[in-house]
Amino acid sequence: MAPRLQIASGGTYGVPYSAMCVKGIENLLACGMMITSDRRAHMSTRNTVCCMGQAQGAGTAAALCAARHCGTRDLPYGTLRDALNKAGVYFET
Repeated sequence: MAPRLQIASGGTYGVPYSAMCVKGIENLLACGMMITSDRRAHMSTRNTVCCMGQAQGAGTAAALCAARHCGTRDLPYGTLRDALNKAGVYFET
């Protein structure tokens, strides 16, 4: 049975880039139902909108890594965030 949890304030939360980095496997990003999360967060990280956002982040990271000739764990977060910002991605302040 799926847990029935709700954010009390009705607010949002972010998904960290590190949640998409697969433990023990270099240069593999997982998103959607495959990301690392606990039981409570898993129920909201697998919905369509969240999966699309994760996929945009993973795809952008992969393209940046290919262009920079670096691994996914070596990509500076600021570089990824800047690229996503330029693409119009919303970030909480």
